[in-house]
Amino acid sequence: MIGRIVTLTLLVIIVTLAPAAAQNSTLDKVRQGMDYIYNQDFRKSQLVITEIEKTLQNSAIPDLMKALQAFWKYYPIHLEDDKLEIYQKHLLSSYSRSKEVLESDPGNPEAIFLAMASQGLLAESYSESGHSFKAVGAAKRAYNYIKEGSHKLDQSKEFYLTTGLYNYYREYYPEAYPIYKPFMYFFMKGDKRKGIQQLEVAAKEASISHVIAQYYLSYIYMRYEYLPSKALRQGRKLHDSYPNNDLFLAIFLESLIINKRYQEAAPLAIELQSNPSPYLKIYGDLFMGVIEEKNHKNFTYAERLYRNVLELNEEYNMKRSHLEAFAYLGLGRIYEHKQDPKARKYFKEALDQAYTKSMKNEAKSHLN
Repeated sequence: MIGRIVTLTLLVIIVTLAPAAAQNSTLDKVRQGMDYIYNQDFRKSQLVITEIEKTLQNSAIPDLMKALQAFWKYYPIHLEDDKLEIYQKHLLSSYSRSKEVLESDPGNPEAIFLAMASQGLLAESYSESGHSFKAVGAAKRAYNYIKEGSHKLDQSKEFYLTTGLYNYYREYYPEAYPIYKPFMYFFMKGDKRKGIQQLEVAAKEASISHVIAQYYLSYIYMRYEYLPSKALRQGRKLHDSYPNNDLFLAIFLESLIINKRYQEAAPLAIELQSNPSPYLKIYGDLFMGVIEEKNHKNFTYAERLYRNVLELNEEYNMKRSHLEAFAYLGLGRIYEHKQDPKARKYFKEALDQAYTKSMKNEAKSHLN
């Protein structure tokens, strides 16, 4: 349980690198390689990684880049046993190399960041694949590096990402899930407002982790703080910068939907509806359902799409309660329009599944 809590506060599923000690030419190569990874151009990213390996022998950077490349290429990677093994192997190698540096130079900010990223990713990976004991160990190690990193903001803007994430989620998570409050006693206090400010700094000023800062800010503004216009700003940046990244496309689509920009959202929803991965197709069906319901008043088709979302979620055991809540709210509105008493059942389901204030409030407003 502790491992799960810490990995949720770290939220470094796709955290990136901080090669503060690297030469500018190498740093540029790392940026280029990460851009290729984010934009799903894995042939080019592999060429860059191979080149960096020759330049930075015995460095943790190429191993972490290989892990991140595997994460994006096989998303969701925890469902691919053979790929998951390779992913974890790269992370372990990255951590081992980082530790070697820290043994001779304990305060090295680059090594601290790389060790923190490797262990945070391992913790999340172990948790997702059902290895709770391993997840706890990795999460504890990552947490120790986060504490070190929080005192090195002046040495690298990259630390604004992880420190900001920690500050925000350390306070958000026990507020949203009071059952976990006792566990938070073991962790240093956070500050949500400060966390958002630090993430904004990372999004604007960090050399490489600005992409992930934008990614998490879009979620925070979209689902937790519910600031639609700010969510749209971050979502648009991600999609414009990496148009081939379907996960960023899904984020942008959701931000358009909550801003009621249905005409702009429609072609993106259609694109995701044809995605071969059910983990991404579900976004297309869900938000096309919202468009059909709210913009075209095509309630029959919208209902079919909402039901398809729930079926996909159950069939593939996605456990995406936020998307389920979206679908149940849609079904509730449709049945309320038909003056069918089943509407209350769907609004109650939405209330049970929702974890954002905006969705809970909407469900409650229909139930009162």
